[in-house]
Amino acid sequence: MVTTMFRSRAVAALLLATVVATRGAVAQRALPPDISWILKEAAQFPDERVQALQRGEVISLTSTSGGDSEASVVAAVRIAAAKELTASYFRQVVDFVDGQVTLQHGAFSQPPKTSDVARVALTDEERTGLRACRPGDCDVRIGAAGARDIASAIDWKDPRAAAAADAWVRARLMAYVNDYLSRGDEALITYNDKSDAVPLKREWAGIVANSPALKAYAPDLQRYLTGFPGVTLRGVRDEVYWDRQHFTGLKPILGVTHIATWSDPARPDRILIAQKQIYASHYFYGGLAVTLVLQDPKDVDPPVTYVVYANRSRGDLLKGGFGGVRRHMAEQAVKSSAEDLLSNMKQALEKK
Repeated sequence: MVTTMFRSRAVAALLLATVVATRGAVAQRALPPDISWILKEAAQFPDERVQALQRGEVISLTSTSGGDSEASVVAAVRIAAAKELTASYFRQVVDFVDGQVTLQHGAFSQPPKTSDVARVALTDEERTGLRACRPGDCDVRIGAAGARDIASAIDWKDPRAAAAADAWVRARLMAYVNDYLSRGDEALITYNDKSDAVPLKREWAGIVANSPALKAYAPDLQRYLTGFPGVTLRGVRDEVYWDRQHFTGLKPILGVTHIATWSDPARPDRILIAQKQIYASHYFYGGLAVTLVLQDPKDVDPPVTYVVYANRSRGDLLKGGFGGVRRHMAEQAVKSSAEDLLSNMKQALEKK
């Protein structure tokens, strides 16, 4: 029995040493050059966080650059799955309606059709806000022209006013998306819900200017997003979708996003997915999320894919207030959302 016990201890010690050595090897293995540049140089992740990524952890880093109305986060994860499957799952997550955060989701046809927005319906609070809308004073972001138009378009004393308001919003969304598909950034809304007008075209240009890594890593994609629809890009697929999201403590947000999925023919190892927010009914002025899905050529069986998610957003929610508490909460929400996204992807894909 004593011999067996010592033999068991020896085997256990050997196994433990093997595990430690293996973990060390994983932590020290070389990153793909693209991932190394993005994480270490562009995003400035410390070495210990990069090593955590190699151990299978989700890593993230927030940035306070870009002014008091902007927040950004970069998050990364290593997944034992092929890049095509990983990118496909990411798109499923974007489209998924969980009934808690994402309440509704729908895609626009090109050109948009009435059926695309048939499920868009306002809350009672939003209808009340529309009824009180005036240029420069509106609880829902619809632009100055919209604020002037809705006063004459809807008879709020009519019993059918709620249905008329919903129909008005659907028509406005269709017209806006159709205009964007035709004219790109020239069609972007100017938010006039407050006394200070906020042109989304200006905010979008600022977001791009504060995203130098995108220009350095994928200049063709940056040109496409800023020059759409006048710029062509081989291997890109476009979609514009609307969704309604509800974050704890905030009003439901009706948003419109242009998503471009690019499989670069010159780089078969990577897929880039860009989400350009072109409308939000509350809180946000605009945003850009870019997800890199890159398969490591060194790992074939099983394949290993790195996912790097970078999100930069602007809005009055992110401005400092209450001693900076509101901004801190917003930054933490952005960080947690990115970490949850990648963590859920890893768990789901590595079960298959």
